[in-house]
Amino acid sequence: MNQKLMGTAEHPASGVTLIELMVAALVLGILTAIALPQYFKIVEKGRFAESWEWLNGVKGAQDRYLARNGVYFSGTITPTSFDANLGNMANFTAGAVTATTNISWTVTLTRNSPCPAAYGGCYTLTYTAPPGDLTCSDADCTTDLLPPSI
Repeated sequence: MNQKLMGTAEHPASGVTLIELMVAALVLGILTAIALPQYFKIVEKGRFAESWEWLNGVKGAQDRYLARNGVYFSGTITPTSFDANLGNMANFTAGAVTATTNISWTVTLTRNSPCPAAYGGCYTLTYTAPPGDLTCSDADCTTDLLPPSI
């Protein structure tokens, strides 16, 4: 046989065996299986934060609207609906606000595409104020994304 391939006592063969490559691939596969879902959850938390900030803006605007008009705003939110521009959301679409005079109001946000598979697709958030209840259409969304209270 070829002395270069086999190696000698003075010059042992160098390189990586097939078993070592398989073990390395297995370790990488396990790390990926654990890390990838966590990565997607963290990314979705960042996108969810957009809806959270927008809802806080609506909450303040609704309180000011009630103080001026004696009732909460009801209808589709436009840039002129309130005294402040709430801006546009990139990852959610807001439904119309439903108000019950000066008692409470509700708005629903729907997650835009691409929808996160970890949360059953395009989940919806429903915010009712007062008291400030935020619910999610998916149980994993409720566990992972929703804060303890508003």
